[in-house]
Amino acid sequence: MSASQVESVVSSVESLLAEARRVQSQCSDRAEHLSAAAAHLREEMGELREECETAQLDMVRMRRLLDEMRDSKTAFEGRERQSRKLSKQL
Repeated sequence: MSASQVESVVSSVESLLAEARRVQSQCSDRAEHLSAAAAHLREEMGELREECETAQLDMVRMRRLLDEMRDSKTAFEGRERQSRKLSKQL
């Protein structure tokens, strides 16, 4: 192998190593970005989970109140009918 061929191979290897370092650095940067994004998503997921739990508890309370209101309405209507019957009897 001649000196110029060796020089060409060395130059190619150095170029490949430089490209490998660049790609490695780029991958490292992307990995950091993705790690930060994943942490943010985990935090957001926790917040959404809490909001969902709160909403579910609110729905349970609202259903209970609605049931109580329906019961009160039914009782009121029953008393109203009874009152009308008594009024007719008088």
